[in-house]
Amino acid sequence: MIDFAICASTNLCRILLIDRFVSLFLGKEEDKKKGKIAVCACFFIINTALYWEFHTAWINIFSNLAGIGAIVRLHTRSVRTNLFVSGFIYLINCGCDVAVYSLFADYQDGKAYDQAYAVIVLLLILICELFAEKIITIRNNMKTAHNFPLILVPLCSIGVIWFLIYSGIGTGRETAIVSIGLLVINFIMLYLYNLLLHSISQKYETEMLRQRAQIYANQLAVILEGEEKIKALRHDMKHHMNELKLLADRHAGAEIQEYIDRMETYIQNPNEIVASGNMEIDSVLNYMLQKAREELGSVDVKVMLPEKVKHTFDLNVVLGNLLENAIEAARQTEQKYLSVNIALKRGVLKIRVENSFLPSGLLEGEEGGLKSLLTTKKEKGEHGIGLKSVRGIVEAHNGTMEVTRRDGVFCVNLILYM
Repeated sequence: MIDFAICASTNLCRILLIDRFVSLFLGKEEDKKKGKIAVCACFFIINTALYWEFHTAWINIFSNLAGIGAIVRLHTRSVRTNLFVSGFIYLINCGCDVAVYSLFADYQDGKAYDQAYAVIVLLLILICELFAEKIITIRNNMKTAHNFPLILVPLCSIGVIWFLIYSGIGTGRETAIVSIGLLVINFIMLYLYNLLLHSISQKYETEMLRQRAQIYANQLAVILEGEEKIKALRHDMKHHMNELKLLADRHAGAEIQEYIDRMETYIQNPNEIVASGNMEIDSVLNYMLQKAREELGSVDVKVMLPEKVKHTFDLNVVLGNLLENAIEAARQTEQKYLSVNIALKRGVLKIRVENSFLPSGLLEGEEGGLKSLLTTKKEKGEHGIGLKSVRGIVEAHNGTMEVTRRDGVFCVNLILYM
């Protein structure tokens, strides 16, 4: 009875790991949650019953491939993708099975084995899943998933089970109970790890929403201030026209020019640094450059963008990270210098951001074969995240990124194909 309990428990946990693998490769499908539960339940019942009754390799292979394929089918309708992902996941499962039973037992088809071996197989699959998660997050230029310490838990569990099996300290029943206990501990750790990741993600999204709200509130204030000035100028336009007519009658060209200049100065909004017409990009630039003008001595800005620009979200990430890093670095120098040049012509976007910096305040590192500024911030543990995000977007748009330092000036040049 206890062997069947372990068999059912390990099979259920294995199916949960398979679903986690599929979500890792193809993304989560929250809208198909009920259907996934039904598919996983059927997979669990059929696969467990067939394995417990026959212990035959071919039946086990067929039932596993069919079940994995059914789970993948919820994520994609592509037959080719389904075959590839299902085959890859099954090969990982099969490889772990072969590795464990070839090392620890003399495998014979149709023979029942100690279910403690099944726990070791499952823990090995868990290790593979954590490694795959690490690799995918790094390749996608996402923030690094710190799950390597978590791998120590299943590794230690495998060591404990192996020791109990070969030392003969406990009976088979005691080894089975310990194996189930270790299995529960591992999946509790995995559950807590997922909760932690979700909490961090929620905190990051909340911070992004708060910053975006600040950016749009700032841009709304800029627009309202400009509209108030235009409304006041329109209200007094009759008086201004009369004054200009009087000056024209007196042929006072210099005074007319001075009067027009004063009107132009009045209507200008000092907080509207960039007015390209693109609401989202103008919002980010005005918000960041207002901070720059408050904290820095020399801020030079030149922006040439059409009203409609594709990939505004990516551009905002690029501009936000570059400007935040540049302002932070320039603020620590005596020059307090920042220069921003942005231009889009014929689908090619060029961004150049220059700032003064203190070489003594840098951490240096290698990014993509190029030595570059990583951080001047006090939180060294988060160094390089900004430039890594920028580099990921540049690569996604088949662009180029050049980072140079010369004579106390740090410069980032980007070319993006929009």
